[in-house]
Amino acid sequence: MKAAAAIAFLAFVILQMAPAPYQLSSAPLDPRAAISADPDIPYHIQSVLRRACMDCHSQETRVPWYGRVAPASWLLAKDVTEARLVMDLSHWGDRPAAGRLALSSAACAAVKESKMPKPQYRMMHPEARLSPQDIEALCGWPKAVLASIARQKSLSAASR
Repeated sequence: MKAAAAIAFLAFVILQMAPAPYQLSSAPLDPRAAISADPDIPYHIQSVLRRACMDCHSQETRVPWYGRVAPASWLLAKDVTEARLVMDLSHWGDRPAAGRLALSSAACAAVKESKMPKPQYRMMHPEARLSPQDIEALCGWPKAVLASIARQKSLSAASR
């Protein structure tokens, strides 16, 4: 029994020194491109996004203690890297209007089907569990995106 525990401990220590297959990195931020800079996304939607989505889907990832210990750190970095490729809310304003509309609609579908936030994230972050009101708010997000698109079109038409 002691030998098995010693071998497990040694394996754990070696894992900490092994090169990570995934590295968590952050791109430079332009605060004007972040979703928080979009005046047409209501506060309650932004609040739900911050609480349940932005740890993975932005450059503002808060890494918990277990996210600094291999192999959990590798899994976290892999999940966040993949999530940012799908939707990075730190670069929301850099996306074309049709892309923002598609992403907000896809987010609604994902939360309705309980695909997002991922179950392992909800398990470690109970505050990310979505209430029916949160889901309703996120499913109102595409309407806010449409309002933002309409406002931008009217501003550009007025400046001509």
